[in-house]
Amino acid sequence: MMTLSPAPRADESLPDSNEPACDEAGLVRDTLGGNTRAFEELVRLHHRRVFNFLLQMTRQRQDAEDITQQTFIKAFNHLARFDPSRSLIGWLLTIARRTALNHFRDTKKWETIPEATASAGLSPAHSAEERDLAENMWATARATLSEREFEIMWLRFAEELTTEETARVVGLAQIHVKVLVHRARQTRLKGEKRP
Repeated sequence: MMTLSPAPRADESLPDSNEPACDEAGLVRDTLGGNTRAFEELVRLHHRRVFNFLLQMTRQRQDAEDITQQTFIKAFNHLARFDPSRSLIGWLLTIARRTALNHFRDTKKWETIPEATASAGLSPAHSAEERDLAENMWATARATLSEREFEIMWLRFAEELTTEETARVVGLAQIHVKVLVHRARQTRLKGEKRP
C-alpha cells in the first residue's frame, strides 16, 4: 500500500485553476514509474476542485474530505487506465462523483446544510465579496434547481468543464447535458422551484 503525504486542507491556499498548465501527462508517467512525488503534485494541483465539487454534492465538509481522499486513492490505484488524451480533472471528477454516489446510495436525498465554500485566494476584502456573491448565487441555484440540474450547472460553470467533459462525468449524452443546462437557466430566470 502506498503512503502519501497528507492532502492539503480544503482551506489551504492552492493553485488557481488559471495557473499555467503543467505537464500532467509527464506527472502521470512518472507516477506510473513509481515516483510518488509526481502523484503528490497531481493531488496538489487538483485537490481543491475535487473537494469543492464533492462539497457541493454532499453539503457535508467531513463527507467531502473523506470522499476526496477515497477519490485520489482510487485514482492512484487505477492510474494506468487514465487516457492522457483526455482531461485529468474530468477523469478525477468522474471518480469523485461515482464514489460519492456509492457512498450515499442508501440516502434518498442529500441534505442541504449551509456550508462555506473554500476561498478563491484573492485579497481578503475582494475574496469575501466574491465568496458572498458566489455563495448567494449557488445557494439560490440549489434551492430552485433539481439535484441533477444543479450538478450539471456546477460542473459546467463552477468547475468550467466543457459540455463533453460534463457529459462524461455524469454519464449522459452531450445533448442531454445541453438540455439540462437550458432548462436550469430557464428555471433560474423564472425563479421556479424544481423537484
